[in-house]
Formats: sequence, structure tokens, C-alpha cells
Amino acid sequence: MSAMREELHHLVDQLPEVELRPALELIRGRLGECEGAERDLPFFASFEAEPELSERHEEILRSEWGH
Repeated sequence: MSAMREELHHLVDQLPEVELRPALELIRGRLGECEGAERDLPFFASFEAEPELSERHEEILRSEWGH
């Protein structure tokens, strides 16, 4: 293994767990492997609601945004 690869391995091993995802995404992006790779979307959530919620979404957004 080259010295650069050894250093990279060493640096990655020192990263805190929370910093691994951005580093991994950067490297995947450089390799072009992002397509089809599993993505973590922490802002995404699902929930149950009344059936008319989807029909009223524009009205709800307008009232929340004050328009």
C-alpha cells in the first residue's frame, strides 16, 4: 500500500463517527458511485394524517407562511 493510502486510512480511523458520512460521500462522489448508493436523509420523515391533508396542502402552507 502506498504512503498516501496508509495516511488516508490512518486519518479516517481518527475521525469521530459523526464526521464519517461527509467524508464517505466526498469519496463516493469522486468515484462516481453516488448513483444507486443508499442515501441518508435525516430531514425526511413519514407520518399518518387525515386523508384530506394532501388535498389541503396549499391552504395549510399558505396559513403557515402567512400568505
